[in-house]
Amino acid sequence: MATDSVINRFSSVATDPLRSFRFHVEFLAPQQGSKVSSTITGFKGGFTQISGLGINTQSIAYREGGYNTTIHQVPGMTTFNPITLNRGVIVGNDQGIKWMRHLFAAAAGDGIALGDNDFRCDLKIYIMDHPAASNATATTTGEGGSNIPKMGFHVHNAWISTLNYSDLDAGGNNLMVETIGLVHEGLSVFFTDDKYARKP
Repeated sequence: MATDSVINRFSSVATDPLRSFRFHVEFLAPQQGSKVSSTITGFKGGFTQISGLGINTQSIAYREGGYNTTIHQVPGMTTFNPITLNRGVIVGNDQGIKWMRHLFAAAAGDGIALGDNDFRCDLKIYIMDHPAASNATATTTGEGGSNIPKMGFHVHNAWISTLNYSDLDAGGNNLMVETIGLVHEGLSVFFTDDKYARKP
């Protein structure tokens, strides 16, 4: 009897794509030595959904004299999509509104400045491996190695731009959700392994 077949040889967990529902978010200072308010870096509670992880580069079209059959395309300005984070409202988790107040005070009252008044931060979004693929290499998290980051997004110089709460409906049966919109100045994608777990 054959020990390997086409099915079991190519259907192992190691060849499966990463799960989009296994992620972890960290809020960090934008640069080494920067003093960012604990209101920003002290976020608590997990997010249920993150959207807007995208990069767009505009195309500039022009025609060349004497070569009018084709339009040339050259790259123009690059923009980064606003990022939206959703999470359920938990009593005591008021970092969103504090961050918005911190931004308003810096922009309208105290003036935009670095240091303790800096309202920007970096985000690192880690995509975790499937538990069955990582149990053999347990980390120090005490979770049996099931939370090993394999891929991540590094969001640069992000700050809160919108804050919304779900509608109140006495006849409904939905959870109350907080939606945080962030704008930023750069998005990097990286791949990692267990030795970078929980490392900023």
